[in-house]
Amino acid sequence: MQNEELKENQTDAIEEFEKVEIELDSDKNEEVQEDVVQVANEEGEVTNNETTDLIDSDIANLSKSDAVAMLVKKAKILVDEADAKLNDCQATVRSDLQEYESTKAQLKETVVELNNELLKQLDYQQNHLEELEAQEEGIQYGDELEALEKVEESIEVLQTEDFKEAEPYKMANSIPPMYVQEPSSGAFGGFILGLIGGGATVAGMAYFAATKLGIKLDPSKMPNMETCKPIFEYYSKLVGQTDPNIGMGIMGGAGLLVLWILYAMKKSSKASKNLEFAKDQLNQAESYALQKQECKTTMDELDEHIKEAIETFKLYTIMLNEQKAKLNRIMYIEADKIATGNFHDKSLQEINDTRGMVESFKVYIATPLVNEYDKLSGDIKNALSGMKTSVNNLLSRLY
Repeated sequence: MQNEELKENQTDAIEEFEKVEIELDSDKNEEVQEDVVQVANEEGEVTNNETTDLIDSDIANLSKSDAVAMLVKKAKILVDEADAKLNDCQATVRSDLQEYESTKAQLKETVVELNNELLKQLDYQQNHLEELEAQEEGIQYGDELEALEKVEESIEVLQTEDFKEAEPYKMANSIPPMYVQEPSSGAFGGFILGLIGGGATVAGMAYFAATKLGIKLDPSKMPNMETCKPIFEYYSKLVGQTDPNIGMGIMGGAGLLVLWILYAMKKSSKASKNLEFAKDQLNQAESYALQKQECKTTMDELDEHIKEAIETFKLYTIMLNEQKAKLNRIMYIEADKIATGNFHDKSLQEINDTRGMVESFKVYIATPLVNEYDKLSGDIKNALSGMKTSVNNLLSRLY
């Protein structure tokens, strides 16, 4: 039952291919308008032997030259469509990558600025800390020293150099392009071969007749009519005629016959080779289209992540700017509590939320966008999820 369904799927795929018709008259070179649907991985995989059988049944009623033309057209359409779809996808990813890098840079600038503002507020605190450490009566100031250390642990102070940023993603085309070849018909080669064979036939007949007639031919000289007339008459007599023109016609006809035979043999041999070449090339085009589709799927997944990250970066920038104002307010209003670290509970919550967002962003920018196979890495997915969790924790307190 499954075999029957597989055969039906394969037949449907080939019927889609039959939308491409090769014109054998004056319209033979017209553009093929019908779309060719890719034959691969739809509801079942088609093996090479099964694909070959389907191609053979598809071209069974065509001449070899017409079959070659049809298969080449199909291969071209498969390759062109695969290239066009992937190129469009890559162009979209490049455009989104520019916005991605720009938005990420803006967010990084906001994070660094926020932390540098905190650093300025804590400068006098650091000086005071050093002064306490220098005093021999450490026990006297032990409580205050411990409180200041807790403040340092509660508020993250980052400089630009603290950020370890992964290398920017560079799009690479790992699939070499495929160029569909249109094999020669062999007509020119067959014509040259026929000319050589036909000329050799006429020369051989002339030599044979001259030998029978005792005429000595000089290969270095062009034979004249006096030399040729006895030879023509020799072949005329073979058919019971005496007119030399008949003998000349027999020799010419024999030469043309050999020319045509050799020409036809050459074209037939070339057509058979071309047909096998076209079948193989179509199979390669199908594999190429499948590889391009897999690459496009990877690009689509990457682009989806990039767009999601851009929106997260924008939200982060807005929320961190708001947190910056809150932290400045805390540092100003609760300045007298910095020495003890006895901030209001809500203030400590704001500090912890800000720190969590900063840490999540640090993890994200340090994570490569793709893995060693040029596919979206699982680590970057987790890093983005971490950023969302951090900002959602903050938003859940507000809404």
